[in-house]
Amino acid sequence: MVKIDVVRRPSLISPRHLLRYVFFTEMQVEQAAKILNRIVASNGVVPDSDWESFVLTSRGLYVKVMRKLRDVGLVEKRMGEYRLSRDFASALSKLAGYWSDILDSFMSGDRSIKF
Repeated sequence: MVKIDVVRRPSLISPRHLLRYVFFTEMQVEQAAKILNRIVASNGVVPDSDWESFVLTSRGLYVKVMRKLRDVGLVEKRMGEYRLSRDFASALSKLAGYWSDILDSFMSGDRSIKF
């Protein structure tokens, strides 16, 4: 599972700020922004054969960042094309719902909850 920094008061001034909660370094944020901006500029679809257009500084950085974008569900590869994905939002909604269920059980007196 991919680590995502979660904070009480996220600073989401722009879409780029979201990337800072997913990636560890500013260079990774820059690489992710380049990938996402390229997909957006191409009306949401980039053929996987155009992967070189995503590279910011090195193939290694691109591979690491693309893997994470796909793992967290921001980008998906379908039928040889990269696209933006709703999986990230869906996963966060499921996590939020699960946590709410745990809290509801606790508030109802359930003390058998184990982490």
